Amino acid sequence: MKKLIFTLMFVFAMCGLNAQSYELVIKMNDGTETIWNYESLHNICFEDETTLIIVERDNLYTHPYNIAEINKLYFNSSENIFELGENNNSFVFPNPAKDDVRIIGIKNQEIEIISIDGKSMLRIFYDGKSLDVSSLPQGLYLIKTNNKTLKFEKI
Repeated sequence: MKKLIFTLMFVFAMCGLNAQSYELVIKMNDGTETIWNYESLHNICFEDETTLIIVERDNLYTHPYNIAEINKLYFNSSENIFELGENNNSFVFPNPAKDDVRIIGIKNQEIEIISIDGKSMLRIFYDGKSLDVSSLPQGLYLIKTNNKTLKFEKI
């Protein structure tokens, strides 16, 4: 799941950054930080489900990062910052969903899933992990939290 989030984050950031100069910042759980500037990057890819690979532009050296050890990954530019972390805008992923969803940016609070016609479908304490929505019929749903309302589609 984290791999897919990183991939989407990279795509969104690249679309927003266009030709600007930017930096990729990788903060690890141990507090260390690596900064890659745009000019030094050749590629960002995944070797498997657990490893993020950074490939240098000039010499094609590879630098592996264990995804489980990454605390925060973000793109920083002079005009904006796109960050994956707890304080970001929240969103439901995947969307549309079939069986399970995660609510990125929300955890440890009560949520309510409401059908598009206003019927309360589920009320639970969400701990930040996967949420089973397989029992919901197909349709559009709202997720209400303490201070946010998010939308997702169940297919």
